[in-house]
Amino acid sequence: MNMEKKEKFMKNKILIILLALSLGLNIGVFAYSRFQPAALSVTADDLRLDDQEATVRAINKVKPSVVSIIVYDRQAVKNVNLGTGAITGASERVKKGSGTGFLISADGLILTNKHVVSVAGEKTAEYRVILNSGKEYYAQLIGKDPVNDFAVLKIFDKNLPFIELGDSDKLTPGTTVMAIGNALGHYQNSVTKGIISGLGRSVEAGDQLSGQAEVLDNVIQTDAEINPGNSGGPLIDLNGKVVGVNTAIDQSGSSIGFAIPINDAKGVITSVRENGRIIRSQLGVRYIMLTQELAKDKSLLRNSGAFITTGDGQPAVVPGSAAEKAGLKEGDIIYEVDGVKLENGKTLLGIIQRYKPGQKIGFKVRRGDKILVMVATLEEFK
Repeated sequence: MNMEKKEKFMKNKILIILLALSLGLNIGVFAYSRFQPAALSVTADDLRLDDQEATVRAINKVKPSVVSIIVYDRQAVKNVNLGTGAITGASERVKKGSGTGFLISADGLILTNKHVVSVAGEKTAEYRVILNSGKEYYAQLIGKDPVNDFAVLKIFDKNLPFIELGDSDKLTPGTTVMAIGNALGHYQNSVTKGIISGLGRSVEAGDQLSGQAEVLDNVIQTDAEINPGNSGGPLIDLNGKVVGVNTAIDQSGSSIGFAIPINDAKGVITSVRENGRIIRSQLGVRYIMLTQELAKDKSLLRNSGAFITTGDGQPAVVPGSAAEKAGLKEGDIIYEVDGVKLENGKTLLGIIQRYKPGQKIGFKVRRGDKILVMVATLEEFK
């Protein structure tokens, strides 16, 4: 083959290769554009299906453990004998309220809200518990938590379904959650779904019946609808684990509900299992957790920590308490307890409840422009 033919052959070969590459590229682009949307659509459908299946699985896993609670009390009545006119006294059972709870052990321990069981007298109250299966029991009140909106009831049976506890410290905004409860006292095991809207909220929860209110620290905000009657029910994740206890709603807004983190209840559960009653540790201060806005308003030198202050006319430091013995004063800011800084949702109450009465804790305090290190021996909450 002469030089001219060789060059012509090489040019034709290169041209064929370029055409092949071009054709292959065009086919690839066509195939991608033709089939990729379908692939993306299938993936999106799969994700929606996975979310739906996970939701249904979680609900079915938890529902047998959720109970409806009906609270009764005794009410005095007068009976008049129409023949003689004689008046005699008696009492009758009346329904005072209803709520929700959930089984936390196979032998019948039930966790609920304190305000659910507090609508009746402690000595005269009766608690009827209805399982999802329809089976009914009368329950015994084990105790009310003196520092948080928890109460524990017990029904007497064995091999009962119970809920698995999650880890509320691992929650992040946007996490899918569901609230389950006895909505309006009529619709047993109603389920609503939403997300975690916020963490570390501080809210004032009130009871319309008693007119009493208390401040709840470090609560979970969710847009999963929490209706009257849902109080004491579980807030669960897609794994079917309870991450919070539904406790309050903000009636001035829409879909703004609150749940107490389940980790705040673990000390109560442990205490009941070990001691048969609720034992809580007490430092003996009234405080508010600081925010940047609050610190600025009060011209404080720190914008995080527990600011010791009066509330409802009560003293900031309880006389004779562990706090007073340690030297704490009104206006102090406790910002660290045993090396744990009180910030990012970590509250003084939450840290204190990790310890038992009689244990010593060390903490750092800002008092004006001074930093103080103190030690207190915790006492049992009375």
